[in-house]
Amino acid sequence: NKDPEIIFGPYTEYGGLRFALFLLAEYAGIVVLCALTTVLFLGGWKGPFLDAELGWLWTLLKTFALAFVVIWLRVSYPRMREDQLQKLAWAWLVPLSLAQLALTGVLKVALA
Repeated sequence: NKDPEIIFGPYTEYGGLRFALFLLAEYAGIVVLCALTTVLFLGGWKGPFLDAELGWLWTLLKTFALAFVVIWLRVSYPRMREDQLQKLAWAWLVPLSLAQLALTGVLKVALA
């Protein structure tokens, strides 16, 4: 039965305020993670100009631009089933992470 996947997955059985609160929690989590990503990896309050008063504006712009991209990708692609996620993790992500770990070890020994 593919109907719940077409409608909205596990949230199909909720209606009204519960549905709205679940979505609000998901989007709030996306915005918080995008804000953390902005501060930790994208320079936070630093913009292309040396204007210290507009640091908050650059942080907000970066955060909302990143949140826009994340939400856009989230609604554009269908959700993966659990078996597909496990296959992706075991076939690609675990070997990739082990290769990255080995490469880091080799480079640390070779360049030290």
